[in-house]
Amino acid sequence: MVGFILKEFCLEIIVQLADEYLAPNFLTQEKLANCVKGFEELGFPQCFGAMDGCHIEIKPPAKNGVDYHNYKNWYSTVLFALVDYRYRFTYISVGAPGRVHDSQIFEKSSLKRTIQESGLFNGNSKMINGINVPVVILGDSAFKFTKTVMKPYPFCLDASENRRCFNYNLSKVRRVVENAFGQLKARFRRIGKCLENAPKNNKKIIICCCILHNYFNEQNSAFQESWEFELPSHREQPNLAVAFENMDDSAESIRNALSQYFSEIGQ
Repeated sequence: MVGFILKEFCLEIIVQLADEYLAPNFLTQEKLANCVKGFEELGFPQCFGAMDGCHIEIKPPAKNGVDYHNYKNWYSTVLFALVDYRYRFTYISVGAPGRVHDSQIFEKSSLKRTIQESGLFNGNSKMINGINVPVVILGDSAFKFTKTVMKPYPFCLDASENRRCFNYNLSKVRRVVENAFGQLKARFRRIGKCLENAPKNNKKIIICCCILHNYFNEQNSAFQESWEFELPSHREQPNLAVAFENMDDSAESIRNALSQYFSEIGQ
């Protein structure tokens, strides 16, 4: 009975609140302008959001176990998300098996298709150090480097000051997505522990929690940082180091312009 009530509750939250708090049409001029302004206040110009994946522990059926067995030797499904400057989930993709890498999810996602098909990222370009810089999203080193996906310079012991400044600022601002995942797990302990529900219901539960996370954020519901410290010890997140080579000259020009910008402002 409890399981049935939970399933019905999650479904009703999705039906009633998804359009308002996790809108499918997330890329609008108003949303983009709001996010760019918010991230600029955090210290990164021309940024729409930061993306990453979060592995959530599950108990899959034996016949599918190998697909969900991740590189840290436990079973998980991936919550892939794009997060804005207020730790709100702008876009989510839920349900990929734990063996699938974040970059693979993004490459096949509607998020990438939306960015490619929309003219808003290029249409809101800004001149920075002589380079026309479009709106971008931030990722870690595993993502494919493009004009609209900025990632850190490869690690180098004798990196230039410009490159160190860029990597520092990207890493600092990209924490919004890590913080969003941390808050999600702290508010909804089952997400941070293990989903023991039937696999077909896991996706509904995760989506429901993401919607409620955004709802609480919009309502300015207080979040106590101590909640994260009270979480039981949880699994170490898989972090498979599969880095794409940087082959896009135009993307490199944009990153160089941003790195010079950060160096000039002394951050």
